[in-house]
Order: sequence, then structure tokens, then C-alpha cells
Amino acid sequence: MTRSTARRTAVLSTVLWLLAGTSQAAIVDAQAYRTAEGDLALSWTETRGAAVDVFMAEDPQAALEQMRAVSLADGDGAHLISPAPAAARSYFILRSADGTRYRLAERIVPLEGAMNFRDVGGYETADGRFVRWGKIYRSAALSGLTPDDLAKIAKLDIRYVYDLRSVDERRSEPTRWPQTGARLVSHDYEMDISAFMAAFAEGPSAEKAREAMTAFYPAVVDSHKVQFREIFAELLQGGDGAVLYHCSAGKDRTGVQTALILSALGVPRETVIEDFLLSNQHHRLAADMSALAGMPAEVVAVLSGVERPYIEAFFAEVDRRYGGVEGYLAAELGVDADGIARLRALYTE
Repeated sequence: MTRSTARRTAVLSTVLWLLAGTSQAAIVDAQAYRTAEGDLALSWTETRGAAVDVFMAEDPQAALEQMRAVSLADGDGAHLISPAPAAARSYFILRSADGTRYRLAERIVPLEGAMNFRDVGGYETADGRFVRWGKIYRSAALSGLTPDDLAKIAKLDIRYVYDLRSVDERRSEPTRWPQTGARLVSHDYEMDISAFMAAFAEGPSAEKAREAMTAFYPAVVDSHKVQFREIFAELLQGGDGAVLYHCSAGKDRTGVQTALILSALGVPRETVIEDFLLSNQHHRLAADMSALAGMPAEVVAVLSGVERPYIEAFFAEVDRRYGGVEGYLAAELGVDADGIARLRALYTE
């Protein structure tokens, strides 16, 4: 792996939160990730070569004084949590010798029965703030959650779950959810797949699949604005606990919703696009799904992932019709300038 690729992967897979620091960051390239053995590994670079103190907690907003020291004066730029906590999600603060602090977490929430379950927090905004960890989650379908998954999710304090799927999708794969008192919400609609059927009328191909996917995204501007509006209305309520939204694959409809949220919070578009592309690491469609049965492998590969032109087509439509995301938020999703200010107050720091 090249140095530039490694640095980009570090930013995308973990994303860190700067709490306080100097004009020159002391800690860079911080990562939190699962090893092949299932342990939780931390790594970082201290630019001045100084040792770093590592603190750990289960509360995403815990103050340093509330956290447990797991490694003091750590000079090798790495720490391993072994075994990784089985049920609770872990958050870390790295403190350098000059007092600079970073809050760090694993972006993916590892589950046995659901893919692409990710924390939306940690991204830096254009004005130097950071999206809060542990407040907004996204996922693929939740119908296969195991008892261990349910126990892990119960600790995330999710109070609101929005299902972006159509009536037929929800009926074929009902959501499983722990008894947490969370509110499960959905909007009844029928999924329009006519564009895909037309594209594949004379036989599927990777090129036709890409064309159909690229055409799908601009259409979402209108077809899913009711769902997007309802999720933003909930986010604007604020309050304790976290919000989760999901669709079947957790990459297309969920990807657009995430792109809108991060954009509203002031995250630069390039970072939003990079987050969108993370689904390629964390989701794959099963080739034996009835909808994919008999399709060529290259078509399955296209439908299994996401590509940059898809989300760029969505943004292009929003920019053309509304002058940008903020125009779309105000005109269609019930989020005006005051709403954007409230969202940023609630979900960034």
C-alpha cells in the first residue's frame, strides 16, 4: 500500500476528533480498527516523537476525567485492546505531551447479522468543528441480528430507528430490534425498479447496471424527499440518545441520507463523498439473492457496491435545481438556515 493510500484509509476508516490543540497537530494518522484476530487496535503518529497517553470509555462524550487510562507514556504509536470489548462500544482519547487531545473510535460497529452499520461521527467540518460520535448511525437491513448483536445495539442508546425500505422490502425481511423502547418509524411506498428492468430488458451487463444506478440517484431527490424530511425532523428534535436510519443494503438510499446530513453539518463535499464510498468496504450483496440469481458476476459486483459518479449525480441534480444542498434542505426537507444552525449546535462540537 502506498503512503498516500494508507493515509487516506486512515482518515476514512476511523476519523478523529480534535478536542484541543496547537496550530500544528501533535497527533496524526490515528486509527482504530479490528485485527484479523478480532482485537481492537489503535495506532497513531506523534509528530514530535513524544509519548502519548491513551484513555478509554464506553460513553462517546465522556470527559477525560471520566475515562480509564489504558496506556500511559506510550511511545511506540500503537496499543492493542485484547480481547476487544464484546458488547460495549469503545471510545478513546489520545493525549500528547503538549496537551493536544483527540477523541477516536472505530467507525464500523461490528455485527454478525447486519452489514455496513456505521457511526457517522468524527468528521471535521469546514469551520473546524467535528461531528459528534455516538449520535447518528446508519446501517443495512436489520432482519438478521443475532442475540449478541441485539445486546450490543442495546448499549448504543438508539431512541429512533427509521426504515427507508419499501413496503415489500420490510415485509420480506422484518426488522429485529432489542426491547429498548426505541421508536421504529417507516414510510409506506412502492419501490420503482422500472429503470433497472428497462436497462436489463435485453440482458444485464456491468455497463447497463452502472447507467441504471447513476440514473437512480438524481431521481431520489424527489422519490425519497418525504423520508428524508421525516429523518431531519427527528434530528431537529435533539434530546438524549442516538438516531439510526437504514435501507436494505445501507449504501444507496442510506448513503444519500448520510450525504445530506453531513453536508448540513458543514462537512466538505469531498469528505462526504469519501464516506459514501466506504460502503465498498463494509457491504456486499449475496450473489444467491433471488433478484441477482443468474446474473453475471460483473453485474453483481456493480450492484454490490457504490461508485463516485452515483453520489455526484445526486449532488449535480440538487445543485442544478436548488443551488446546492442548503437550497434543497430549505425548499423540500423543512430545514432552513435556523434549522441548519440548530443541527450544527446539536451534532457538532
